[in-house]
Amino acid sequence: MNIHKGITRTTILLAAGALAGILSAQDKVTVPLSAPNQPATIKAHLITGSITVTVGSGPQVVVESTKSSGASTPPRRRDRDTPPPGMHRLDVGGGDLDVVEDHNVVTIKTGIPGRSESLSIQVPVNTSVELKTINGKGINVTGISGDIDVECTNGAVVLTNVSGSAVAHTLNGSLTATFDKITAGKPMSFTSLNGKVDVTLPGDTKARLRLKSQNGAVYSDFDVKMEPDASKPTVEDGRGQGGRYRIRMDRSVYGSINGGGPEYLFQTMNGDILIHKK
Repeated sequence: MNIHKGITRTTILLAAGALAGILSAQDKVTVPLSAPNQPATIKAHLITGSITVTVGSGPQVVVESTKSSGASTPPRRRDRDTPPPGMHRLDVGGGDLDVVEDHNVVTIKTGIPGRSESLSIQVPVNTSVELKTINGKGINVTGISGDIDVECTNGAVVLTNVSGSAVAHTLNGSLTATFDKITAGKPMSFTSLNGKVDVTLPGDTKARLRLKSQNGAVYSDFDVKMEPDASKPTVEDGRGQGGRYRIRMDRSVYGSINGGGPEYLFQTMNGDILIHKK
């Protein structure tokens, strides 16, 4: 049985490698899932570029990579700038997109330093995502139902008409999320350092809210039952092991909606927090 599983894994990798080989010419491939009737998971990490995920028309995953206009190309070695006498340079592109499907988990890797790429991914409705990008226009996810884990360093995060649960973070940018349905009993997190956090939840959402905005206000049209301020210092004493003595204060404010439930974190340092009732 273990040998059979190993062969299956190898076959999938070879197929994915063949797909990656033609990406430099087509920039678009269709990836069949091992179990089309089961939920899928997408993992995509970029250095420079944006990621867009939408619901497609079939049970497969469609990946399209586009080089942004005006994007810089990696510097070439000086001795390659001038071709040898009697020869000329052939532009063979820079295929750098690698797609691997393994038991309904599709892993997408791309990104040459200095070059900006945009990923457009079409997926089945029942799909979870793990998306990260550092520099680019941001991350956009629309219409899927699953676990959403997104992180953007410089850019906005936008989740539109999604269902399930989310852990979303952006360092420099706004965060906007609209939920059609949420996974009951599962905690969620929406955080930004420099930007507004704007989240719309179904009206019957049950949650305990943890709210923190250092330079901004918090607004909601939910009937939020605020908890008494019970913040207490946390003491960490590591002097016995040669460490330090530290006192930490948590300035978060807590409240509950519809009787409370799992903890939902809403946090930004510079910006407002808006929690809408759908």
